[in-house]
Amino acid sequence: MTHNLGVDVGGTFTDVIVFDQETHELTVDKVLSTPSNPSEGVIEGVGEAVEKAGTTVGDLDLLFHGTTVVTNMLLEETGSRVGLLTTAGHEDILHLARAWTPGPLYGWMDMEKPDPLADLVDTRGIEGTINSPEGEETEPLDEAAVREAVQDLEAAGVESVTVALLNSYLNPTHEQRVREIIEEEAPDLPVSVSSEIVPEYGEYERTLTTVINDYARPKVIEYLDDLDDSLAAIGSEATMNVVRSDGGLMSSAAAKDRPVDLALSGPSGGVVGAATIADKKGVPDVLTLDMGGTSTDVSLVEDGTPETSRQTKVGYREFKSRSVDVNTVGAGGGSIARVQLSGSLQVGPESAGADPGPACYGQGGEQPTVTDANVVLGRIPPSVELGGKMELDREAAHEAVATVAEERNSTVEEAAQAILDIVNENMHGALRVVSVERGYDPREFGLVAFGGAGPMHANALADIMGAYPLIIPPGPGVMSAFGFLTSDIQNEFSETYLQTDQEVDGAAVHDELKTLEAEADEWLAGEGVPESDRAFEYFAECRYYRQDIQMSIPVDIENLTETGLTEIKADFEDRHDRRFGFSLDAPLEIANLRVIGKGVLDGVTIEEAEPGTPDPSAAKVEETEVYFDGEYYATPTYDRTALRPGHELAGPAIVTGDDSTVVVQPDHAATIDRYGNIEIERGEDQ
Repeated sequence: MTHNLGVDVGGTFTDVIVFDQETHELTVDKVLSTPSNPSEGVIEGVGEAVEKAGTTVGDLDLLFHGTTVVTNMLLEETGSRVGLLTTAGHEDILHLARAWTPGPLYGWMDMEKPDPLADLVDTRGIEGTINSPEGEETEPLDEAAVREAVQDLEAAGVESVTVALLNSYLNPTHEQRVREIIEEEAPDLPVSVSSEIVPEYGEYERTLTTVINDYARPKVIEYLDDLDDSLAAIGSEATMNVVRSDGGLMSSAAAKDRPVDLALSGPSGGVVGAATIADKKGVPDVLTLDMGGTSTDVSLVEDGTPETSRQTKVGYREFKSRSVDVNTVGAGGGSIARVQLSGSLQVGPESAGADPGPACYGQGGEQPTVTDANVVLGRIPPSVELGGKMELDREAAHEAVATVAEERNSTVEEAAQAILDIVNENMHGALRVVSVERGYDPREFGLVAFGGAGPMHANALADIMGAYPLIIPPGPGVMSAFGFLTSDIQNEFSETYLQTDQEVDGAAVHDELKTLEAEADEWLAGEGVPESDRAFEYFAECRYYRQDIQMSIPVDIENLTETGLTEIKADFEDRHDRRFGFSLDAPLEIANLRVIGKGVLDGVTIEEAEPGTPDPSAAKVEETEVYFDGEYYATPTYDRTALRPGHELAGPAIVTGDDSTVVVQPDHAATIDRYGNIEIERGEDQ
């Protein structure tokens, strides 16, 4: 078995990439997603990709899978029926939630608060008390009431059970005993306990996160079992790993236990892959732009490391699960443009998706989309076929965009340009959130663009942000799948600490982190990771004493016993000052401690070649008229597979591939670097 394969299921396309471990060759493929049963698209894509790579499914060694199953369940509220066992008197915890509402000023006036994922009718309060902060039992668990509640919930038809008792993060014995009783009374019901999913303070977040885990769990188990069976049926013996929200990997078995960690499975892979490529190129500080068919995901990478967050947000709900810090907007190639009653033009967040898709797909779509606008302006030239095999219906695209032009009393070209301008501004706003609003100057960062539509819009966004160089990696349309191949097996282990730098020293923090390291080491052993391939990262969740703005500070565990907490506090204050513009003369409080356990895998090797001649004429396919800045330009189209390191392209230019199209604007210049990236810079007169 000599090949690894990454597969990413998106809203419009399922992307597949095959890596030959002997030749280091990458083969990419795209198929339309199958929303009704995502595994069908996965199997079709795997079959096509391995055939294209000249190998067989039986030759696959490792398979890395990013899935939107959990994301879609949360957005569409199509998960399982969850029973909730909590401490008596706290049955309304999911209804009380937090005093927060989304949207702008007065946004609460038209907010429709969604129902909790565990209904009150399926919630039971259990007598038994663990006190705080000692974590001692002050009232014994009522085991008879637990048995009665479990029997009642099973008879009512719940599909999984969450156990979330007050103060269980301090002492999990009650939760563990409740789980034992559930396994005795209803052995077929999946059950999660909050002290294992989120062993930290914060009753609401701990309960919500665990409920989400059980909300997704039955269907994730069903999906992964079905996918395993389908892969085996076509001859696969590959070990399947599922991509986590933080860009790491875990086994299929671990994913069935903790599906809450898959909520941002797909987007994380693209950021990890982009960070790997940018760091290899020597541009460790970059913004990432992943524009697909339905949405755009943006993130920030500093010093080669993607920003991560302990708070994951999907739709209305924000819960505690480590994820790559991605900001998502409803701006994709399939985003629908419509003229409002006021006469203003709106683009997205509604999308034509994969079925029927944009009008140019020729599958019955009639509404104008961003992709249709690109077709009208010539940004997607006549030689391009969708995914390398689907001919575009250019007349249908023109007719769709013409409806906008008629309503706005403009030319079709002006209407198409307006659609692109608006969607670019939507993405600009998302990029500002992860950069300017967090104290970073985007002009000090490069921009890595990928996704099926990202490279078409990236040059315009780089101009708006002032973020150069603009890097378009090889295979940009399957970057998330590429990122999966560069990921490591990993998991997070944490505990609530709540100690100030005046109460503890570095040695005490060191000992607690080593305890968490032992837990991580045990988990990695269970995942089959050899001891020599295990690595650990250490973090302290810090805040000013009696404040609630926390920041995750990396910890050099070897220095703790020598320099104490001095380095941690200095790092925290520097980050706090950069983001908020001030620091306080107050004690530092360590709220939580965390250890990331990693199983290092041999990932993709990025090949390097010496630059050759700057003349790209051998790669030229055609010359067409493309609309930029209110006029048409004679614009050459190049075949990306024929471009070689050292080739130089003067804008305007179009570069086409099976998975994505790159637009180089007038007065810009592009170079193919030694790694096969297209690097775009402003021209000398810009």
